[in-house]
Amino acid sequence: MDFDVSHRKAIEIFSALDGKIYLPYSVILEVSTVLAYKHSKKQADEFLEFIVDNEDIILINNEIKGEVDYYKKIKSKISFADSSIIYLAQRFNLYLLTFDKQIISIAKKNN
Repeated sequence: MDFDVSHRKAIEIFSALDGKIYLPYSVILEVSTVLAYKHSKKQADEFLEFIVDNEDIILINNEIKGEVDYYKKIKSKISFADSSIIYLAQRFNLYLLTFDKQIISIAKKNN
């Protein structure tokens, strides 16, 4: 899977993680969509099976009201899904692991 420039970096980080990984619905939606369109539906299905069957992954149902309020509070141009990731990380007091510089910047400003 060489189509993602951050793939190797992600594998290294994922392998080094110790503890639970909290995965929001919006991330699952984006990753499975990208996998299906840029690689294959089979790869998307395997990703979904992996996250559902993995005891170290905690699936977070999105909390739409809180996410809407948080999104409206942000002044920067950002996708709703990305603001949702920031909101949920802050709400659950989790370390936000992302390669997206805009998400990191906005999370720092709106903490």
